Amino acid sequence: MTMRRPRQHLLGNSVSFLVGTRHLSSSDYHHSREILIHRVACAIELSLKTFLQWRGRSDDRCRLEIRHDLTKALKAAAGLGFRPSHPDLPWLAAVLSPYYCHQRIGELAANVPALPSLQTAIHATEGLLSDIRASTRTRRSSSRP
Repeated sequence: MTMRRPRQHLLGNSVSFLVGTRHLSSSDYHHSREILIHRVACAIELSLKTFLQWRGRSDDRCRLEIRHDLTKALKAAAGLGFRPSHPDLPWLAAVLSPYYCHQRIGELAANVPALPSLQTAIHATEGLLSDIRASTRTRRSSSRP
């Protein structure tokens, strides 16, 4: 079995959440909206924690300080130089975070006046994954002799 560093595992899980989101977005499954929103939030959380770990934060520190707060994670990443390319990402994180932090995504899914379209949420999250991949790739290649 190949051992991967925790940040690689986080990014891989983030990608899996987003792939599942894309698949469900074309489904008529009754509970798919709640599941989609939750998967988007998970992908955002894990992507940002991947960036934070690439910048030297430990997994324990992320768990203790960030927990599941997407706005805290985005703010911490911004403090370390991260700039999202998708303009809706900060707003999306701000809308999702209070519900995601307290395991109340079902409430958000049922009462969605502030939530953008699911396609916008998916595109913003895809942009985040691309940003994280690019920044970790750049840092990895720049740290080599």
